[in-house]
Amino acid sequence: MTDQRQSSRRPVAQAVARGFVGRCPRCGRGRLLRGYIAPVGQCANCGEDLRDYQTADFAPYLVVFAIGLVFTPLTIFLSLSSAAPRDAIYAIAALALVCALILLPRAKGAAIGLLWALDIRSNQ
Repeated sequence: MTDQRQSSRRPVAQAVARGFVGRCPRCGRGRLLRGYIAPVGQCANCGEDLRDYQTADFAPYLVVFAIGLVFTPLTIFLSLSSAAPRDAIYAIAALALVCALILLPRAKGAAIGLLWALDIRSNQ
């Protein structure tokens, strides 16, 4: 006799990877986001209902954490270094902003993929 939980398992790593690239966590073909970070309600390819997987502020928290983890030590090092050019701090800040803008929709998709794989719905 097979356990019902065992048969309904969803691959977490695959769903997160598909979400990261903006694809449906179930089929990997349909678009996950419309526009910049607005999630679709239903996959156009497989029909999976994705409305119940709401990430709230999880994706921005991930992005802020990643950007802070990478760019804060670099900024501190450059600000304490007397040999670093003054404009380097501005370039690092601009690079951090660009990276955050690139990462935000990917983090949103990955978060939706994670919620889908773990079957954590917002209205349970």
